[in-house]
Amino acid sequence: MKKSYFLGIDVAKNSCKFALLKANGSCLWSGQFENNSSSIQRWLALLGTRKLDRRKILFGFEATGVYSHALLLHLQQLELAACQLNPAQVKYFGVSVNRRTKNDPADARLIAYFLLERQPVATRTLNPIEHQLKVLVHEREALSIDLVRERNRAEKHALSPFKAPPMLAEQRAERLLKLKTWIKDLDAALKELIDSDPVLCAKAQLLCSIPGIAFCTAAKILSQVAGKEFQSAHQLALYAGLTPKENQSGLLKGKTTLCKIGNAFLRKALFMPAAVATRRCQPIRLWAQQIQSRRPELSKLAIRCAVMHKLIRIIFGVLKNQTPFNPNFGSFSHAA
Repeated sequence: MKKSYFLGIDVAKNSCKFALLKANGSCLWSGQFENNSSSIQRWLALLGTRKLDRRKILFGFEATGVYSHALLLHLQQLELAACQLNPAQVKYFGVSVNRRTKNDPADARLIAYFLLERQPVATRTLNPIEHQLKVLVHEREALSIDLVRERNRAEKHALSPFKAPPMLAEQRAERLLKLKTWIKDLDAALKELIDSDPVLCAKAQLLCSIPGIAFCTAAKILSQVAGKEFQSAHQLALYAGLTPKENQSGLLKGKTTLCKIGNAFLRKALFMPAAVATRRCQPIRLWAQQIQSRRPELSKLAIRCAVMHKLIRIIFGVLKNQTPFNPNFGSFSHAA
């Protein structure tokens, strides 16, 4: 349905400022409400008394982690069009219109003007299983980082010429054991959760058919693409921040690097699988060698990034066509 009204909301921990614009840019209503479930319900009921068709309103707010979850859930329960926006997009939109004031009401108006001009696609809410998958994957990642930190501490103290108190060694060993146990428990919970949903289970099996991608990486990928509809492999590569970034102006030709505007978690999840795929998958290995022979100035890291880009395209094709990876299908004779 075509939108006639655009409602920007600046979400904070305790309160939300909002501004409602008409299609001509004039402000119909502005104010604030508390950021809790009961206040959000009262505000939505008050909005319904203003003789406006709420289906013609496009709601928008910046992604602020858990602070915006309650608002998004209430809007989507009422089947209202709501967009979670990238804060960087709103920030630079403000720069493009010579924004001079920075406060919460001005932020709400800026978001509303962004909605009016850009009219982004509404965000799809995660179903309960997708939400649990995202929470479990991020918790496992946090514990994995803690495990690496504890191992590095243990190695540092083992190399030190000064003997540490026995109590520290015992505590460190106990922490390492607990972290390994917790990660193992999370892996089991992830397996059980994905197996309980036929759609997620089928997608995980398809992803695991790709060289270098095992169950843990498949769970990370599924958690990051949940709730998103990508129309092309290029769009998915842009989301992951795995596209080339040129630096050229006139006679100046700078170094082409990786554009990291995208999902850093997804990029990190594909870093080691790209190394495994280069070693274990002959078509990908030959493709990487062709790039190296054609561009000898490229570093090993640049080749790894190119393989990550190829993997993200393979992931899109496998999920879109619902078929396992076939190394003999498609062309690996040119760079992506």
